[in-house]
Amino acid sequence: MKENVKYLRVWREQAGFSQEALADRLGVTRQTVINWESGATSPPMSRLLQIAQIISVPLAVLLADMEAAPQQASGLLYRADDPSQLNRALKQVLTKKATDYVYLEELLHERASLPPSCPLVDYDPAFIEKTAASLRFWLGIGDVAPISDAISLLEFKGVKVIRHPLPQKVSGFSAYTESWGGVIVVNSEHAPERQMLTALHELAHLVFHRGEYAQPQAVKAKSDPREKAANHLAGAIMLPTPVVEMELHGYQRKWIPEPLLLDLKNRYWVSLRTVLVRAQQTGIISQEQLGKQLGTIQKKYGINEPELQALPAMSELGRIERLTFRALAQAEITISRAAEYLNKPLVEVRSDLNTWMEREQENEPVSADR
Repeated sequence: MKENVKYLRVWREQAGFSQEALADRLGVTRQTVINWESGATSPPMSRLLQIAQIISVPLAVLLADMEAAPQQASGLLYRADDPSQLNRALKQVLTKKATDYVYLEELLHERASLPPSCPLVDYDPAFIEKTAASLRFWLGIGDVAPISDAISLLEFKGVKVIRHPLPQKVSGFSAYTESWGGVIVVNSEHAPERQMLTALHELAHLVFHRGEYAQPQAVKAKSDPREKAANHLAGAIMLPTPVVEMELHGYQRKWIPEPLLLDLKNRYWVSLRTVLVRAQQTGIISQEQLGKQLGTIQKKYGINEPELQALPAMSELGRIERLTFRALAQAEITISRAAEYLNKPLVEVRSDLNTWMEREQENEPVSADR
């Protein structure tokens, strides 16, 4: 095969596509994909653009030499609960996306920030609850307000969040560098409430375990105190103690009815399991009852809980999309470069840009003399 897509098979498998599935999406035969991967033939540039968009890999990365060292110009350091899932191919893709994100921030003089580091080695529930309260303040929300879009709140504060398709069992990753700040990757294939909890879980690692990003991480059991701490903090931000006590004070040591669990799920955009865990962590129910109720939920629903009755009011555009459209509107980048950053066809980027500009004009304040 010519060198333009030397590692097409690697990228295809990384994205979870079979040869048949990729061929179907492209409208070609499986044999065509086999020929490309074997080197018998080479896909034209129009097909390369399609492939890059389908498998969510920037074209520059698709064409790059994977044997070369990944972009680490600013020393981006990754941390993963299961490092085996963060392989070289995926790290290249995420680093390229983070690099583009940082470039847009610098181009538009945007500020990246993170909450202060609060090192925590063991599992300290009281410290975690206190940290959760301070992080809600940092995010600009009160003690009891529901969080309808945790990801947008993080991005507003300057934490880079990248939605990217990952294997089903992987929720997300995070990365850190002093010059770039924090980068959080969430699985775009997961339900909205799970994406939000994942983003806050990774924020917890950036707060509690920032010193670990410089060291390769071993695979850890779910009982690892660092994982317990990150899960606890994420749940405590979404469902703070005052909310749990206000909503469940009448169920001290009582079985919490499923209709109530479902109601809380839909009003606070969390999982049924998160509601039960927070009830145990705040002393509403015992550890034994938690185990029994989780068992009931698992038996009835398995890993797929009922969908939210109303999706959270999550922003239609992520921060990187808004930065890209701002840079386009100011003629700081070309439409082709924008398509590369967003990994979308040119015609789709033009359409999205027009929609964004119309909304921006609608939201402009009217001056007093108009």
